[in-house]
Amino acid sequence: MTGVGKTTLRLRLENLLNYEFLPLLRKNPGQIAVAGIEAIPTEQGKFSYKDYYTRALESLQEVLIEYKIDYEIPHGEAKDLGFLNRAYRQDSPALRRAMEKAFRYRQVKAFTVDEAQHLFMMAGGHQMLQQMNWIKSIANLTGTVHILFGTYELLNCPTLNGQIGRRSEDIHLLPYQADNPEDIAEFIRVIRTFQRHIPLVQEPKLEQHYEYLFSGSVGCVGLLKNWLTRSLRFAYSEEARTLNSKHLKLGAFSASRLNKIKEEAQQGFKRFQEESSFFERQYSTEYGIKMPAKNPLLKKGRVGQRKPKRDDVGVNSDED
Repeated sequence: MTGVGKTTLRLRLENLLNYEFLPLLRKNPGQIAVAGIEAIPTEQGKFSYKDYYTRALESLQEVLIEYKIDYEIPHGEAKDLGFLNRAYRQDSPALRRAMEKAFRYRQVKAFTVDEAQHLFMMAGGHQMLQQMNWIKSIANLTGTVHILFGTYELLNCPTLNGQIGRRSEDIHLLPYQADNPEDIAEFIRVIRTFQRHIPLVQEPKLEQHYEYLFSGSVGCVGLLKNWLTRSLRFAYSEEARTLNSKHLKLGAFSASRLNKIKEEAQQGFKRFQEESSFFERQYSTEYGIKMPAKNPLLKKGRVGQRKPKRDDVGVNSDED
């Protein structure tokens, strides 16, 4: 959900991966273990592949990006390469090949994409499937794992076809839960961290308002940070020495905004549970015949005790 800390998690993941691959990076200074970009929304419903390739190359510290040229030009159209038309520069196929080579030669282990739901802001499921096949193709050709960070809208992607489904995995990032004591303790530690870095003369005592802060931020650190930033503006306007409950009330989000955030979170969480609860349901054969799961609580008979069955009665004719 929004404000849960996706961008912070992405940056933290990149730092951890760089630290993990540090011995390899020292041996090969030209290697880039992990890189990432933020996906840009489409303009008028049309995704710009050139812009994506350019941003990816910039994240890989590629040089002379603006001079990537496709030299496979028919002989009759360009006899002199010194007079190449501007249209042949920075074309999408040339930029993609340059990006693929950069992934391979830089030996990139993982490539992260923040706000990945922007990649699929296109009308029609067919175009969404095309986008996923495009990402799958890049990952296959380069051997680089692609990690997409985004909202619950990404749940539409793995179910587009079987190939996408078996090559992807969903990882759910939950906000802090009010019924979990460990989450509450961690949320209070987050509040303490924030209050120590608030640039005021006197450090505020926000910990005593943790229940109010938890409720008004829906347990999301990003929303809490936005809330404290808004409240800080009101404290500055009054030239206050510290942040108090009055400033928190002025900077709080409206009920309509919080209700919308909660509604989106509930719908997304419900769908995520539906996508990941296959093994909690009854098994089904390939023909659609339902087969109930075996009950592990059925009691077994005692050792040496006969199982109930029908015994033969009467006279056996073979013995006559």
